[in-house]
Amino acid sequence: MNQTTIFWPVLAHVLLIYIVYCVLGRRRYGAIRSGEAKPAQFKVRSTEPASSVTVAANLTNQFELPVLFYVLCLTLHLTNGVNYLTLALMWIFVASRYFHAWVHLTSN
Repeated sequence: MNQTTIFWPVLAHVLLIYIVYCVLGRRRYGAIRSGEAKPAQFKVRSTEPASSVTVAANLTNQFELPVLFYVLCLTLHLTNGVNYLTLALMWIFVASRYFHAWVHLTSN
């Protein structure tokens, strides 16, 4: 199996991070535009409006556990440990991160 295929799930997760950043920017811009918040409120999360604080929390989550995912992907690549099982598990992890973000950004 081609060992570089392990980087496709990594790129999919990086795309998720960019999506969450875009959602955060849009919500913060909307909050400022509607008068719900002032730019200074975004310095401290406790003063941030509820419409964007959940997105900011989700963005923080995207840099916690996934760091171990990145390390594992690099380790698998370097040790030629990429096979169909490990690749499937990596895709399942990324899918769970997308689902987590979707729940966090919509109904939470």
